[in-house]
Amino acid sequence: MTEQRCISPIRMKSFNLLFILLVVILSSCGTKETGEGANYAKALAAIDSSNYQSALKYLTVAIDAKEKDTSLAYLFFLRGQMNEKTGSLDLALLDYAEAVKLNPADVEAHLKAGNIFNLLSKFDDAVNSYNRALDLDAGNIDALMKRADIFTATGRDSLAFSDFHKVISMEPENDYAIMSRALIYQRFNEQEKCCADLEKAAALGNETAAEFLYSMCGKQK
Repeated sequence: MTEQRCISPIRMKSFNLLFILLVVILSSCGTKETGEGANYAKALAAIDSSNYQSALKYLTVAIDAKEKDTSLAYLFFLRGQMNEKTGSLDLALLDYAEAVKLNPADVEAHLKAGNIFNLLSKFDDAVNSYNRALDLDAGNIDALMKRADIFTATGRDSLAFSDFHKVISMEPENDYAIMSRALIYQRFNEQEKCCADLEKAAALGNETAAEFLYSMCGKQK
C-alpha cells in the first residue's frame, strides 16, 4: 500500500511566500532594462521618426523620474526643442529657462530662448538672452547676427553696426552682414562706404545687395 504524504499548511504557506518572492525578483530583473535612461532612449527614437508628441511624453517622464544617466538640464533643453516643433513656444521658453537654471553655461539654450522671444516680438528679452550667450561665447555668429537684426529693427543703428562689424571681422565673406552694414552706412550718410559694401556683398552673390547697388549707387555688380 502506497504511503501518502501530506504537506503541512505551514510548509505550504512558506512555499507560497517563496514563490511570490521569486516572482518579484524576476519581475524586477525583467524591468531593469527599462530603468534609468529608458525614457530618454525612447524619446530619441521618437525624435528620429519625427514623432514629436511621443518624444514629449517620454521626455516628461524622464524629467519627472530624474533619470540619473542623462543630464537633467539636457532633458529640459530637448523637451524645449520638441515644444518648439509642436508650436508650444511658451512651454519651450519654460523648458529653456529650466535648462539654463541647471546649466547656466548652456549657450545653445540661451540662443534658443532668444530666438523664441524674437519670434514673439519680445525684443528686450531676446537681446538679454543673446547677451548671455555672448557672455559665454563672444564670437558666436548666430547671437551677434540676431542681436544686430533686432538693433536694426528697433532703430539702434550704432549697436547694430558694431555687431555686424564684428561678424565681418570673423567672416569676411558674410554677404548678409556686409549688406546690412552698408545700409547702416547709408543711414549714417556715408555713401561711399555704403556703396563699397554693397559692391562687396553683390560680388559674393547677394542679389538684394546687387539691387541696392544699382538703385542707391547707380552701379551694376
